[in-house]
Amino acid sequence: MDASPEVCIQKVIEASNKKYSCLQQLIVLTRAQTEVISEESMDGLEKLIGEKQVRIDEINKVDEDFGMYVDLLKQKLGVSRLDEIENSSLKGLKELKQITGQIMELLNEINVLEKNNNKKAKDLLDDLGAQIRQIREGKKLNNLYNTGSGTIPPAYFVDKKK
Repeated sequence: MDASPEVCIQKVIEASNKKYSCLQQLIVLTRAQTEVISEESMDGLEKLIGEKQVRIDEINKVDEDFGMYVDLLKQKLGVSRLDEIENSSLKGLKELKQITGQIMELLNEINVLEKNNNKKAKDLLDDLGAQIRQIREGKKLNNLYNTGSGTIPPAYFVDKKK
């Protein structure tokens, strides 16, 4: 592919805008996940996780395009990182830096929400595990008390006078 740096920048901006849109949808789903975890609704949580996976797959596809055009742009400009681009006369460079900054902010916000959700989910699982252990212990005790009387054979009178 032989494209000018401006075309590469435009393609990277397009991919970044798609990624930003997907991340906005992802953050909405992550916030909904927080509510579902608080309500302890496992069915709703499973559905949201599936929807989030679809968005993550979309983001991965966009990232492939993004990476391809970023590599091409770096090659054209002879830099190893996008931060090294100093030529402000390139069309779209300012917009690219702006959308990249917005993406980073969204990623940080999603990261914080995910950490909180993971902690809440772990606490919920720990609570459910404790409840299950209590139920099992209760069953064991109940079985010990109930089966103890069932093992004694019934008493019969035997008439030995004959």
